[in-house]
Amino acid sequence: MDNYFFETSKRIANDFLQSIVFIDDKAFVQEGPNHHEFDAKQITRVFANSRKICAVYNPETLSDIDNLAQLAKKNDVTVIDWQIILKEEIVVSGEEDAEEDDPRGPHTMKIIREILSDPLTGQGSLKLILIYTGEIDLPGITDEIFKHLQALSVEKLQKGDCSVFTDNIKILIVAKPTSDYTTDESKFKYNPKLNDKIVAYDKLPDFILTKFTEMTSGLLSNFVLQSLTAIRGNTFRLIKLYRKELDPSFLVHRLLLPNPEDTKEQLVEILSHSIEALLNYNDVGDSISLDRIKDWLDQYELSEKITVSNKEIELNNTLLKNLFEDGISSALEKLWKEKGYGDTSKNLSSSFQDKLHHVGSSFLINDGNSEKVDSEFSILTHHKSNLKQPSITPRLTLGTLIKQLPKKQTAAKGANDQQDDRFFLCIQARCDSVRVDSLRKFLFLPLQKVVGNSKFSFVTEDESGFVRLNLVKEAFELRTIKFLPNEDNQVVLAEESKGQFYFKSNHGEQFKWLADLKDAHAQREANAFSAKISRVGLDESEWLRRWR
Repeated sequence: MDNYFFETSKRIANDFLQSIVFIDDKAFVQEGPNHHEFDAKQITRVFANSRKICAVYNPETLSDIDNLAQLAKKNDVTVIDWQIILKEEIVVSGEEDAEEDDPRGPHTMKIIREILSDPLTGQGSLKLILIYTGEIDLPGITDEIFKHLQALSVEKLQKGDCSVFTDNIKILIVAKPTSDYTTDESKFKYNPKLNDKIVAYDKLPDFILTKFTEMTSGLLSNFVLQSLTAIRGNTFRLIKLYRKELDPSFLVHRLLLPNPEDTKEQLVEILSHSIEALLNYNDVGDSISLDRIKDWLDQYELSEKITVSNKEIELNNTLLKNLFEDGISSALEKLWKEKGYGDTSKNLSSSFQDKLHHVGSSFLINDGNSEKVDSEFSILTHHKSNLKQPSITPRLTLGTLIKQLPKKQTAAKGANDQQDDRFFLCIQARCDSVRVDSLRKFLFLPLQKVVGNSKFSFVTEDESGFVRLNLVKEAFELRTIKFLPNEDNQVVLAEESKGQFYFKSNHGEQFKWLADLKDAHAQREANAFSAKISRVGLDESEWLRRWR
């Protein structure tokens, strides 16, 4: 069966990919045919034919390596030679053939190390790196990269067939062709199994696109790629929309506001609405349409049995497609007729939904990770801090989730005694969380940790893993805690310790910052609490009350 979903994903990825950077010390060097040469002119022509921006760099100094390491963080895909010999190294050695005695890969490893150690491009983003080499010991290069990164304690590092990868980084080791730009099978005559690792110049664009698609072929990732492509294509339209001629009007608007500093958040909101409209007009939702969902299902042979209303139901591809296309009620009614189960009960649909709710996504993935992905998607929908920049210090405001540390522990040690865990949600109004010039009380609702299948309000992540929390909305449980503001910013800022952030109360209590809820979610909980404490209790005729 053709994988239509992958091909669709490939088209979306192709539209997204724009910039490919090559780093090779043999670029623009005419030395005659050899297994290390690199034809920059041929490479740029090939990628131009694929409508891609291709930049080729020939580093000559250590300063060049430093600069290219920073550049590699910004482009879409980086392709690096394994053996890079700098001119200044040749001058120092005084020998033309000194490269044969030099250790291989130190400059390439420096670039890789810079990418992976960056909190944004390393742990925080998706990255594809190719080692495009004239060397023949590809497994040896793979081992060298793996050992080097292993020594750096790179999380979830794995080694594959001429590849080193994590959850979000993939490093592929592939071979250059011989000087005639074609696959030369004699290159690996002593190890013919490596012949499929040779990638000719004209095959590189599709090879890179395929490998990138393998990392991104999913409903949600396709949606993000298509959305970012729309934003990229309209970047200069957005700049024109917010043109500099509007500055005077903006300044008058700022002057007339009761709190002029509010313009920062206002403009963020206005721009986000412009981007939202842009995405809607470009129909990026097509990547998660019913047809794409069906294509996604066709990648698997699904068959999970559940029992609903004393009837066994097989969640196979056909039924799932009907559920997505016709809706739960119609699809179950059709199934009941086909199976001769009789008439459907009034609560069949709700019973089926309850069953799916409790099994989660386990009927779609059988690798034991369903609870993990269900928790991660939940966090994606209600946490605002998913994309918090490492340089940004959290501040205390509406929607801040915190965990109190027992007094016997310090912020550096963290909290390990689960019995002492106490969680809180800040419901202080945003306007009361800024322009704080003295000691101020902040309002918090406590949260209880939930285990098992009990109801819960939020999912967050702590050092112990995913934590389910349920809000306690009783008025008498409301807690006020006093904090001193930062004098410069006039807000309550967290303090950083070993990569974690902590708020310290006026009484010396320490609270670990966990997350910031999205504005609407936080406001909903604050409104729900306000509605609960504003209820009016009356003595009246029970006969009359029941008629209301």
